[in-house]
Amino acid sequence: MIDVLAPKPLKQAIGARHEIQRHLDCLNRQIAARAGRQAITVKVRSRARRRSGPRVYYQELADRLAFERWGELDTLTRRLVMHEQIIDALEHCTDAPVSPVAR
Repeated sequence: MIDVLAPKPLKQAIGARHEIQRHLDCLNRQIAARAGRQAITVKVRSRARRRSGPRVYYQELADRLAFERWGELDTLTRRLVMHEQIIDALEHCTDAPVSPVAR
């Protein structure tokens, strides 16, 4: 849950993290959907030709598609880790007292 009294950089970091996570989830859904469509296509074609050759399974297709887009996946994952570290650092800074008490 986001604290409404949190400093502005923390809010921005949390918002950026959510945006990156949404983009990463969308990319994973696209890969899974495309692999599903390709698996169905391969299954239908193999039935139509009555071949007994090797079949390409869904997970193999998903892995291949993820490999094709590894650059984008890797970039998003690294950015997500970086934002997690920034958020942890900002939360750690907000836990500390702002100024020491003068004696």
